[in-house]
Amino acid sequence: MEARIGPNSVLQLVQVLDAHVGQAARQRLLLASGLSALPSDSGLMPEGPAARLHQTLRQRYPEAASALAQEAGERTGDYILTHRIPQLAQRLLRRLPRRLATRLLADAIGKHAWTFAGSGEFRVLRSKPLTFELCDNPIVRGEHADGVLCYWHAAVFQRLFNELISPDIRCTETHCCALGAPACRFTLQ
Repeated sequence: MEARIGPNSVLQLVQVLDAHVGQAARQRLLLASGLSALPSDSGLMPEGPAARLHQTLRQRYPEAASALAQEAGERTGDYILTHRIPQLAQRLLRRLPRRLATRLLADAIGKHAWTFAGSGEFRVLRSKPLTFELCDNPIVRGEHADGVLCYWHAAVFQRLFNELISPDIRCTETHCCALGAPACRFTLQ
C-alpha cells in the first residue's frame, strides 16, 4: 500500500498556483502529477501524486517554484492554526515561557509528522537550536539540486512557530536530500 500524506500538501499549493500561474496551468501540473481530481480535505491522500506535484512545479517553473512553495507552506500553516490546533492549546502556548512552549510545539509536530512526512522519517534532533530532520523526504525524493528545495516544509514550520511562539523565529533548511544529504534538516532560531 502506498504511503499517505496530508492533502494540504496539494490543496494549499493549488490555491497559490491558481493565483500565480492560472487554473489552466495548474490543471496541467495536476494531470502531469497523476492528479485527475483534487483530494478531499479530510483524511489523507497517496503521497506519490503530492510529491510529484511539488517536483513537477520545480521542473516547469524553476524560477518561481521556491516562492510558490513557500507561500503554499505559509497557507498550510494558517490552515493548521485554523482547523487543527485547538484555540485553547494556541492560547496556552502563547502564554507559556518560550522554552517550554517551543518544546511542546516541537513534540506536537513530531507526533503529527505523518501528515507532512509521508513515508519519510521525522525527528526532533535537538532543542538548541531547535532542529528537525526529515529522512527520505518524499517531496524531494530522487531529485538532485544545487540548493535546498524544501521551502514548503520550512514555511509550514516557520508559520507555526511565528504565530504560536515568537514572530522573530526563522526556519532555515540547512541540509537537503536533493543535495545528497542523508536527511533534510531544518533549524529554527
